[in-house]
Amino acid sequence: MKKILLLFSLITLVGCSQFSARKDQSQHITFNNSISRGKYNFNLISLEYPNNYNGKIDFLKNLNNSLTNLNSVQKNNLNLLITKEMDTDFSSLIETGWFDKEIIGMKIVEDLSTEEKAFLNDFSIEVPENAGITQKLLNRQYFLLLKLTDNESLYNSSYLYTELDKSLLMEDILLSRKSIVDNINSIKKNFVYSDWTENDKKAVYIKNANQDINSLEDKSIIFKNSDVNSGFKVFPNSLVLFLGNSHKYLSTDDYELTSNLVLVKSFDELKNLTNDSNSVSNLLSWKRKDWTKNDTTESLENRFSTWEGK
Repeated sequence: MKKILLLFSLITLVGCSQFSARKDQSQHITFNNSISRGKYNFNLISLEYPNNYNGKIDFLKNLNNSLTNLNSVQKNNLNLLITKEMDTDFSSLIETGWFDKEIIGMKIVEDLSTEEKAFLNDFSIEVPENAGITQKLLNRQYFLLLKLTDNESLYNSSYLYTELDKSLLMEDILLSRKSIVDNINSIKKNFVYSDWTENDKKAVYIKNANQDINSLEDKSIIFKNSDVNSGFKVFPNSLVLFLGNSHKYLSTDDYELTSNLVLVKSFDELKNLTNDSNSVSNLLSWKRKDWTKNDTTESLENRFSTWEGK
């Protein structure tokens, strides 16, 4: 009778323990040697991206200067929030060296659309009065290309520019773009995309605190505003980090992960913000911790034999 009671007690205790572990399994994760146990903070840097071409040119120049002045560790910890328009422009810049309206400067004049001609005619510059419509547009194209490298002063309003002139200038511009392209490539691994409709994005930001996490199961890393939670939680296919410092903090014995959205007004702020942050790309290697099931029959017999001996 004593043996039966002891076995029953052991089964009950072990059963409860295993159930508790499986229930808690959703919060137990590991990272493939990229993050050791401890506390980590992730700053999401939000830069206001202009919606006009001239503003974008200034933005890229300032971004390039700031990134050039960051060391490799600071660059590695720069988690930049990417809007859909930034994603489009940055991708085009990396792939071709050009973005936005710049394609207008590259085209042969005869291939320009009505809208593209209107864009060029908006430039307040002088063009040769004795030139035809085609030549005037060609001069305006050349001015647009000069503007990309802050060389508008080199424009000669009385000169009749040719397609060869334009081609040579484009080669110089692509060489001058190498720095910004390299810098963007160096931080691309830590991009966090605020427009999460694309399926190929690794890390996304959800502004809406009420957004249903279950609709984002194809996303590996999710940063989400929350009025209730802070810290992090693991869902079946997603690691969710809650932005802010809400009262309900979620963590594990192994990790404490916090995150913040930082609105940056000046590029000079990037250096300090990267010193207080960790790389989002380190999170991408997360996986659920493996749980091994004990041989409960052997374990119970061994334990009972020990108890029985006493």
